[in-house]
Amino acid sequence: MNKISACILDCPDSCSFLVDSQKQIILGNPGHPFTRGFICPKGKSFFQRLNSRERVTQPLLRHGSGFEPVTWNRALDIIAGHLCRLRSEPERILHIRGYGYRGVLAQAGLNFFNVLGASGTYGSLCDEAGIEACLRDFGSLNHNNPMDLLNASRIINWGKDFSRSSIHSSGLISLARKSGAKVMTISPGGDSNTGLSDEFILIRPGMDRFLAAAVIKMFLESGVVRQEIIERTANWPVFQNLIQSVALSDLLSACNVYESDVRRLFHWYRESGPAATIIGWGLQRYVRGGQNVRMINALALTSGNIGIMGGGSYFNISSGRNLGQWTARTALTAETQTKRRKLAHHDLGREIEEASPAIEFIWVDGHNVINQTPDSRRVARAFEKPFVVCVDCFLNDTALRSDIILPPALMLEKDEILGSCLHDYVNYSGKAVEPRGLCRSDFEILQDLGHRLDPEVSFPGQEECLEAGLKPLGISLEHIRENGFAHADRPDIAYKELIFDHPDNLYRFPTELAREPEADPAFPLRLLSLIQGRYMHSQIPESEQKGLPRIFISQLNPMASQLDPMKNAYLATPLGRMRVEARSIPDLHPEAVIFRRDGWMKHGHGPNILIEPRKTDMGNCAAFYSQPCRIEQE
Repeated sequence: MNKISACILDCPDSCSFLVDSQKQIILGNPGHPFTRGFICPKGKSFFQRLNSRERVTQPLLRHGSGFEPVTWNRALDIIAGHLCRLRSEPERILHIRGYGYRGVLAQAGLNFFNVLGASGTYGSLCDEAGIEACLRDFGSLNHNNPMDLLNASRIINWGKDFSRSSIHSSGLISLARKSGAKVMTISPGGDSNTGLSDEFILIRPGMDRFLAAAVIKMFLESGVVRQEIIERTANWPVFQNLIQSVALSDLLSACNVYESDVRRLFHWYRESGPAATIIGWGLQRYVRGGQNVRMINALALTSGNIGIMGGGSYFNISSGRNLGQWTARTALTAETQTKRRKLAHHDLGREIEEASPAIEFIWVDGHNVINQTPDSRRVARAFEKPFVVCVDCFLNDTALRSDIILPPALMLEKDEILGSCLHDYVNYSGKAVEPRGLCRSDFEILQDLGHRLDPEVSFPGQEECLEAGLKPLGISLEHIRENGFAHADRPDIAYKELIFDHPDNLYRFPTELAREPEADPAFPLRLLSLIQGRYMHSQIPESEQKGLPRIFISQLNPMASQLDPMKNAYLATPLGRMRVEARSIPDLHPEAVIFRRDGWMKHGHGPNILIEPRKTDMGNCAAFYSQPCRIEQE
């Protein structure tokens, strides 16, 4: 008999599952209006991860250069001893949380360490620059119902790789094309959007803001910006002067796009019928990533495609916006609980090393942080002095540098309720199989640990927490368990009638268009550590990380014709170099180097050892894609 569950991994689709635990088969739930019966290979194959021989299934304690198995009681008693010792100086405790899993109960780590007053992190390694950009523009994080893409006449895809991200967005694009919609993709190339696009514009990496500004300039010069749009903005004169102050030739030079391509894109936004804009989760990973998103939003508005059916600008929404919160409890005073130190996530190695008072204890959950953070070697060094607890089931780069490894129950081994950062369905992720070995859910681990502290940190019951998560929806836990999902009642069209969510209900245009600094001639290329498609982030089996990591350069790159297969190739940045296998491909910008991210340092596959910590212009996001590099051979 199939059991209803759902994907809790870091993906916008949040698919609803039907699980046959006996046959170990995972199917898409055909009764779910968004999942519609199909799921990606990552979801279909998740039993392989659950059953992996590489999986850690009992607590491990460092012993010399390796680890030895210990009981849960011993592991948690040791951890409790460290926390009790540091309780009077909670800033010496650092909690690092990732998005390896999501949901209502996934708040456990945040709630536990918030009550302790421990240090945390700020910013993000992914989308905060784009989120902040949308908040500055619209006053909130919102977009049309994704099903509204089926009402678009044209869809402009700014940089999203539909073959590797959000299989249901890809499905909607396919359906829209069958209904007559046309799709244009704008990117540096190297993706697999050919089968889902009618036209392409190849752009210099990270220069999307200049292309969007060039199209807006054509709107201004054509005099076709509608007055009712202008009246719904707070700073039109400033924005108008900004666009008019830059020559079209300078904008074209900056983004390395022909004027004919700009005019082509202008007509795509100008023609009758609604045009939807999709902004990929990569445009914000540049130093000027926030400006990229803001200028594209501005183009969508200026062209008259915000607040209408079939239009809209899609970046993301908060996966928790339809869920309620719950809190942990302790005898600590409210004053103690609010004094929390925050370290910059994008430069975590330096932040830990220079923290005063020093960090003495680190707890990591949902995050292979050493592998995922820029300058991974420095982060690894920063983990050497503190006592480190890693909640993980695999001996990845972070776990190997920990003092205690606590094995969590994974998806399908525990109950959870979660939302989506794409749609407004809330899904029930039901327990379909028993946790393997001695694995326990993060909620249970922290609940047990809290009882060992003095004063205790206590959680509400698991059922009570799940009910709190459902409170905004006004439904019961029994209802969602029976049905598998619920839908939040939100408008299908965001910002209808151009009513925005700033206090004055007006839109805010960007007020600057920063020039890109001159490229370093010693490192003339741009390293793009893009997502890989088969696995979720660093959840890659070790058996698949053999041999040299592979990079891709353009066939138009002068280096392509000089590559000698008989010589060793290296990818180099100011942080060092890594031996790689270099291949040339068509349809990639000559300045781009693609390195599919998330391979492990221990196998020589982690690109973040070469990526310097840089911060985006807003949101304190890691600017991964602004890394200059070069190819060497010897």
